[in-house]
Amino acid sequence: MIKNCILLLIACLTLFSCGVKTTSEIKDYKNLGFTPISPETVASFQNNKITKQVLVEPDNFVWGLSVVKWEGEYHAYYSRWNKKYEHKGWMTNCEIAHAVSDTPEGPFEFVNVVLKDQKTTGWDLNNSHNPYATIAEGKICLYYIANDIKSLLEKDKIEYPNEDWFNENRKPLRDSQRIGVAIADNPSGPFVRSEKVVVEPDNVKFKKIAVNPAVIHKDGKYLMIMKGDDLKHEKPFRIQLVGSSKNAEGPFDFIEKPVYAEAQTEDACMWFDQVMNKYYMVCHVMGKKDLALFSSENGFDWQQDERSVFMKKEFVLSDGTLWKPKRVERPFVLTNEKGQPTMIYVAVYDNNVNGNIAIPIEYNNIEK
Repeated sequence: MIKNCILLLIACLTLFSCGVKTTSEIKDYKNLGFTPISPETVASFQNNKITKQVLVEPDNFVWGLSVVKWEGEYHAYYSRWNKKYEHKGWMTNCEIAHAVSDTPEGPFEFVNVVLKDQKTTGWDLNNSHNPYATIAEGKICLYYIANDIKSLLEKDKIEYPNEDWFNENRKPLRDSQRIGVAIADNPSGPFVRSEKVVVEPDNVKFKKIAVNPAVIHKDGKYLMIMKGDDLKHEKPFRIQLVGSSKNAEGPFDFIEKPVYAEAQTEDACMWFDQVMNKYYMVCHVMGKKDLALFSSENGFDWQQDERSVFMKKEFVLSDGTLWKPKRVERPFVLTNEKGQPTMIYVAVYDNNVNGNIAIPIEYNNIEK
C-alpha cells in the first residue's frame, strides 16, 4: 500500500512539473499550444495510410471532419469523394462518411455512409458536404451543405445530371448550395434529413449561397455561424453571419452585422467555454497563413480575440523541423465537458493527398 501511494505521488508530481493542469485552472488561451507530431505521422499522411492522428482513404479525397463524443467513443463525420472526379468533385460527388475511435486522435475506423451524394427525393438531390455535428436534446444533429438543383433540372428537362452537365453548370451549381440538417438517435443513424432547406440566401443580409455551418446548442437554442456572399460586392465576397433558432431545423434568424467584415472568412468552428463564460470561433481567413481566433460575450457580437492567431498553418514535428503543407483549412476544435479545447482537426492537402490531421492541444506554464 505504501509503495503504491509513493508511486502515485511521483506520477502526480511528474504531471505538474510538465505543466499539465486541471481544466478549472485554464483561465485564458494565452499559453495554449499543440503537441508536436512525429515525422512518421507526416509520412503516413503522405503515403495515404490511416494511423493515429491521420484520417485518409487511398481511393477517396477526404476533406474536413466534425467529431462528437458519444457513450465513451469518438465519432467522426467527414466529407469524401472518389478520386476519379478529381478535386472539383467536392461540389458534385461528395458524400458524408462516419468513422469511430476509442480515442479522440484515432485511428478512426470507417463504419458507414450517413449521407449519400445522390438522393432520389428531397431538396438535396445532389451532394453532401462539410458536415458539422452537434449533440442536442439526446440526438445527433448533423448539419451539412447540398445543392438545391430542382429548378435547374426542370429547366433542362433531365432527371439527374451526368458529369458533362456538372462541368457545364459549375456557376449555377455553386450558387445552388444550401444548408440542411439530418438528425439521428445514434451515431450510425439512420439520419433523417430535413424536408426543407434550413438556411438559404434571403437577399437582404446575404446572397447566392448558404454554406459551411457551425452550430452549438445552448440554453435551449441553436446558434449558427454560416457563410454567404456579401450583398455589397458584385463578385463573390464571403462573409460569415450568426443566427439562432429554437429548433434544429430552423428557421434561423440572422443578424445583419457580419462576424468579421475586413476580409473574406470561412470554415467556422464554434464552442462555448464554461470556465471563461465566453463563445469562441476559429476560422480560415482567406489569404492568411494562420487560423484566426474570435470571441464573443453573447454569441452575436464578435471580435478578434486577444490571442488573434489560434494556430499557424504549419506543424511542429517532434524532431524540431516544420511541416508546411500546401493547404490547411476546415478547423474543428473538440472540447471537454467544460467546453475547453482538447484537440484540433484540420483538413490538409499536401503531396497530392487530401486528408485530416488531429493534433492534441496542451496548456503550458499555467499558474495556479
